[in-house]
Amino acid sequence: MKTNPLEALERQEIIDKLKENGFDDLVEALLGHEKKVYTKKGRLNKSGTCRVLGWKPKELEDILAECRELLRDDFPHLMDDDDDD
Repeated sequence: MKTNPLEALERQEIIDKLKENGFDDLVEALLGHEKKVYTKKGRLNKSGTCRVLGWKPKELEDILAECRELLRDDFPHLMDDDDDD
C-alpha cells in the first residue's frame, strides 16, 4: 500500500504534536508494538495497548480523549466521535 506524501506529512505532524504535548509513551507504544496494539483490521486493541503500557483501561480512555481534544482543531476531518467499539 502506497502512502500519499500529504498523508505522510499529516501523520508526522500528528505524531509531533502528540509528543510535544507529553504523549510520548502512547505514541511510542502505538508505533513500536503494532502487532500487539492493533487488530488485523487495523483497529486499536485497547486491551493489548493497556498491556504494553501497563495502564488501566480507564486511564487509556482518558488519555485517548485528551489526544482527540488536542487534535480536534488542527485535524477535524480525522475526528470520528462514534468509536465506542
